[in-house]
Amino acid sequence: MSEQYFKSSPTSQHSLHQIQDGVAGLTLSFQTDNGVFSKQRMDYGSKVLVEAFADSVPAGTYQIVELGSGYGPVTIALAKLYPQAQVTGVEINERAYQLAQANSQLNRVENTAYQLADAGQWQASQAPDFVVTNPPIRAGKQVIQQFVRSAQANLRPGGELWLVIQKKQGAPSMEAFMEEVFGNVELVTRDKGYWILKSQKTK
Repeated sequence: MSEQYFKSSPTSQHSLHQIQDGVAGLTLSFQTDNGVFSKQRMDYGSKVLVEAFADSVPAGTYQIVELGSGYGPVTIALAKLYPQAQVTGVEINERAYQLAQANSQLNRVENTAYQLADAGQWQASQAPDFVVTNPPIRAGKQVIQQFVRSAQANLRPGGELWLVIQKKQGAPSMEAFMEEVFGNVELVTRDKGYWILKSQKTK
């Protein structure tokens, strides 16, 4: 069993390499390593999340936070697509956190920032307009539910949580949980078993 990517301090031997991938019309390059999520390619669910968000949300000067940002593909893609926004990635894995900072430089984006923190316990210094997440399913149901609670607690009134999850990994129960926490939920799109769920903070 390989080391879990949601640990704070991976101990697996380094194997740095660079990949290139495309999403929402962008071509991006990333340095990846052992001990991080989806090191060979940008996760398909992350791509569906970015593309669904970009299809629905117009350009603007937003505060966007990604919970569980890994080596940065979603944070960096959104920063490219929304150059007037400030996009912050929150990540517990020290190795992924360091890679994300390097990858922002590699892709020449200046409107990103990263916090080394547990996304389930994270506290925003400024309430974001959007929280997006491709949560670490393998960390367990309680952990990913805490991502949802954390988003609800930190979003500004009217702000939105966007979440991607596979149907086979619990999308219907996550849909019900987001309805419970936010009082509303919308199934934005489905693609190859991945569901994009959206909730708005109404109070």
